[in-house]
Amino acid sequence: MSTRITTLLSVICTTVLWLFTTAMVSPPDYSAASMVESNLSFRRFTTIDGLPQMQTETVWQDSEGYIYIGTLSGFVRYDGLTLTPFLRGRRENIVDFEEVDGRVRAMGFVRQWRIRDRNVTEIPIDKKGQLLLNNFNSADLPPGYVLLEDKSETNRVLCKVTSKKMKRITTLPIFDDMTPDRKMFIHTSGIYVPTPDGLFRASHSGTVKLTSKDDIFSLSARGDSLFAFAADGVYRVDDTGLTQVCEQHFDAPDYGLMVRQFRDALFVIADSHTIWLYDSRAAAPMQQLATGFNMIKSIFVDKWNRLWAATYQGAYCFFHCNFVNHRLTDPNDIVRALAFCDNHLIMGTLNGTVICDGKAVATDYQNFYAPSAVAIGHKVYLAGNGDVEEVQGSTVRKLGLPDERYLFVSQYKGRLIVGTRNCVLAFDDATSRLDTICGDLKRPWCAVDDGQGSLWISANPGLYRLTGMDDLSRPVIKQVKSTPTSQVITTMASDGKGKVCFAVGDTLFAITDGKVRVVTEALPILKEHEIRAVHLSPKGFIIAAAIDGMMVARLNDRGQASQVHWFDAQNGFTTIEPQMATMAEAPDGTVWLTGLEDMMSFRPQDLLADNQESTIIRQPQPIYMKWWAWLIFATLLSVVIWNITRRFEKRQAQRRMEHLEREKRQKELQLSAVRLKSIPHFHANVLASIEYFVMNNSVDEAIHYMNLYSDFTNRTLSDIDRPARSIAEEVAYVKTYLELEKLRYSDRLHYNINVAPDVDRNLLLPTMLLHTYCQNAVKHGIAAKNGVGTVEVNISSMGINGVQGVLVAVSDDGVGRSEAAQSRGFSTKQGLKILQQQIEFYNRDTLHKIQQHVTDITDAQGFPAGTRFEIWIPADFKY
Repeated sequence: MSTRITTLLSVICTTVLWLFTTAMVSPPDYSAASMVESNLSFRRFTTIDGLPQMQTETVWQDSEGYIYIGTLSGFVRYDGLTLTPFLRGRRENIVDFEEVDGRVRAMGFVRQWRIRDRNVTEIPIDKKGQLLLNNFNSADLPPGYVLLEDKSETNRVLCKVTSKKMKRITTLPIFDDMTPDRKMFIHTSGIYVPTPDGLFRASHSGTVKLTSKDDIFSLSARGDSLFAFAADGVYRVDDTGLTQVCEQHFDAPDYGLMVRQFRDALFVIADSHTIWLYDSRAAAPMQQLATGFNMIKSIFVDKWNRLWAATYQGAYCFFHCNFVNHRLTDPNDIVRALAFCDNHLIMGTLNGTVICDGKAVATDYQNFYAPSAVAIGHKVYLAGNGDVEEVQGSTVRKLGLPDERYLFVSQYKGRLIVGTRNCVLAFDDATSRLDTICGDLKRPWCAVDDGQGSLWISANPGLYRLTGMDDLSRPVIKQVKSTPTSQVITTMASDGKGKVCFAVGDTLFAITDGKVRVVTEALPILKEHEIRAVHLSPKGFIIAAAIDGMMVARLNDRGQASQVHWFDAQNGFTTIEPQMATMAEAPDGTVWLTGLEDMMSFRPQDLLADNQESTIIRQPQPIYMKWWAWLIFATLLSVVIWNITRRFEKRQAQRRMEHLEREKRQKELQLSAVRLKSIPHFHANVLASIEYFVMNNSVDEAIHYMNLYSDFTNRTLSDIDRPARSIAEEVAYVKTYLELEKLRYSDRLHYNINVAPDVDRNLLLPTMLLHTYCQNAVKHGIAAKNGVGTVEVNISSMGINGVQGVLVAVSDDGVGRSEAAQSRGFSTKQGLKILQQQIEFYNRDTLHKIQQHVTDITDAQGFPAGTRFEIWIPADFKY
């Protein structure tokens, strides 16, 4: 019984293990749909870039190279850098553009707009208001020709746009039979009109029906040959009828088929959602370029051979159709490694899927692949998590290496080179022999064979060269001293012919004949662009993919670059952040690289051939750029500079003279003020009082007042050249003066000096300002008063019209100005006059002025009771 149970459990376990293994490693399924979607690389212009709205109608280019994009709400002009909007804010549907006498016209159904610089002038399509523009059927007409129709979409007239009017060319009843999805075509042999009843040709000899085929939408000529484009393919047109040259089912000809030509005469065809390329020389003549668009309204090829498309999702520029983006259909997976072998493209993804030519051949969800792959013979090797896998066609097998995280794979003379976190191994597939060729390197990143007997390995940090690899047990390892050691080399490549390249940061290096040199020719372009991957093509191209762009150039045998070009989102390179992974090159020269979201393929030779012209519109050089114009300009400039210099010197001399006059006048006013303050009577009274104290044995008081007098005199003389003093100094000076005046007036004179706490005592006041006011108060107010008099000095902060300053107020309770003038006829008022002149002098060159006010104080009965002087000084006043 126990034996049966054991057997049953064994069978169950075996079955479960088989099911688990089957689920984890999927068998090849060549009937499965492709896992890779491909589209041309493009730049999409939307409202974020400056379009008036997303629904675009047409794309067109003028003779100067400007690109015009018409939308349902006006149009824009593109100069290669920015979009300039016109008719902003108007619901004006612009469906066509024409150039008449060098002036561009934007065409709507009812109105046309003549453009001059950034200005537009409105002109009616039909001055009588009877005809409208037909944009559907006239899209393929030659430049300058339009088709007009009445409001019922009949009575159509072929016209030529002139500077004054729409010149009528011809009108035929067959024109009215065209549905909106058909496009009229003018050829040397006549006017071709596709209708639901067939294709017609109108000429001088009459109208002839060439075929009854009812699904012809557009026509185009290549040389002497005429082609018709129908729902089921491409046809050659001649006098005998139609001959199908390419069978193709177009899925969505809602608005017909739009046809344009590249420089090499290849046709570009678009239905409502897909763009195709027709090349009769190719094995598969019809190739899909891009698909998935929401209503393609028109396509256009500009003079730089760039393809444009106007859609209801914005405008698209496909550049030169040289870049192709590839994305996995699984949005949760990305390609990490890829390599070409026997013309098959092998990919390894992050989720452990192996893809051959777009179809999955194996999936191991417990595995993930490092960004490294190498082709050796007829096999491709992928570095995985725990083992290295060998891919040959649709067969995938593990090599059975030790369970380790493998970081990269390479090859040396046909042997597989494998890098782990601690060492570099060599594996012989024929004998399954695994050798450690260097086990003392810290964190090897990548390795390449230069094809001349050396294996180059980057580690953390530094670059190492291994020679003598025929005996794997004793290779010669040397660190390359001429390479940077402060940063890690994370990407290397070899052309297998002796050249090796690698990158450190934004600097590209090349190794030729064993010597390392900086590719100086690439330094200006790659500056501040971190390089993520490099590739050396056997065809002589060097490629450096950076985070935000890619450099392509030619590299000679000396490691020197030429034809260096930079590609980014502005001219076709739209891959988001290339991975630090090896690139793969197909036998036809197409290079593939992987990014964080998608892959990109391109042909370096096509990039360098098609991108020589700048697509940025620059203004033509004016005539004054001639040598004789430069000579005249230089002569005139010399004369102007001489005149300006002479006038400047005169002005400087005048300013110096004015400054000296100002200083002279300032000194005169200061000297006059000092003279006025040095009144003999004042000094005599002070000295007499001191003498009185000496004679009456009041020695202490005599010494006290002698010190005050000495300090007052010293300050008066020492500050004679100073136009301003701080509040603290001015208060101390006037306090000394009032104390000396008390010697004369004794108890009849009282004074109070109040400085508000918020006042900055370092703020400057005109020198002797307080002294002048206080002297005037004592001399003309207190002196004539019977009884005790008081002088009040108040200094406070005050703002006027948002300007901060200080208010100085000096008031007395004396007899007032009028009474003082009557009783003291000897007064000259020179002190106040000098102060007023000083204030006017200071205010002449300043923004914020000093303001002075004098107020007569009266008592309750209206009699004079003193005088108040107020002066406001700005805090930022300059003396």
